[in-house]
Amino acid sequence: MQPVQGQGSGVIFDADGIIVTNGHVVRNATAVEVQLHEGKKLKAKVLGKMRGQDIAFLQVDKVPELEAIKIGDSSSLQVGQFALAIGNPLGLGKSVTFGMISALNRTISADKMQLEGLIQTTADINPGNSGGALVNTQGELIGINTAVIQHSQGLGFAIAIDSIKGVLEEFRDTKTISTPWMGVVGYTIAKKLATYYKFPVEKGALLLDVPKGPAKEAGLVIGDIIVGLNDEEIVSVQILTQKIVKRRIGDEVKITYYRKGKKYDMKITLRKAPLLK
Repeated sequence: MQPVQGQGSGVIFDADGIIVTNGHVVRNATAVEVQLHEGKKLKAKVLGKMRGQDIAFLQVDKVPELEAIKIGDSSSLQVGQFALAIGNPLGLGKSVTFGMISALNRTISADKMQLEGLIQTTADINPGNSGGALVNTQGELIGINTAVIQHSQGLGFAIAIDSIKGVLEEFRDTKTISTPWMGVVGYTIAKKLATYYKFPVEKGALLLDVPKGPAKEAGLVIGDIIVGLNDEEIVSVQILTQKIVKRRIGDEVKITYYRKGKKYDMKITLRKAPLLK
């Protein structure tokens, strides 16, 4: 039997040999190989994947050809701003496509998970571009290309770099990959949903699952609505995730939430998120 081969793209995050790509690019892979832009091939090891994000980290041997990309800022993006998608579409080889930021904070269901806070772009993203870089006109990384809606035109999506920046920065400091973790699965409340179900608030993160972890141990349950973290307003699951990953493992955070119409506060100590293999 011949092994099935797949292709995707990646971003050189650290010149010591750390590659960032999509989790679905390397899912169930028995062997991973990275080909650099000038053709050199390197064997790669999957270090792990971020829970709740379609992101994976690879390690290759350090070689002179590795040059780390400059990390940009996705929080300051404007609709209409130019962007470029870099990758390996359809396995044809390296390519760059040009477009603009057409929307921000998009939510889509992809690969059996809900991805929030995505950048929508008209820069063409095709199968094989997954895991590649979305950059601004200064060449700074603003997102990781992750999905395209088939049979559409100009509908590509990238994971905003700010949603994983905390993990990347911690790696620079500690040389380990760890994600601060509270342990909840949520859904962003919209006004129509809040009106239909008569929620006490029109914005927040509705908890759909509270698996074994810090939040469950602290007492959060399915149906709670998180509206604040350390007295800062939480209006979506994306904002909650961004604020958590910017913290450190061991930090204690104050969560403000509603349960059965009443408002409460509780403190939760963040732990290291289990990496998905």
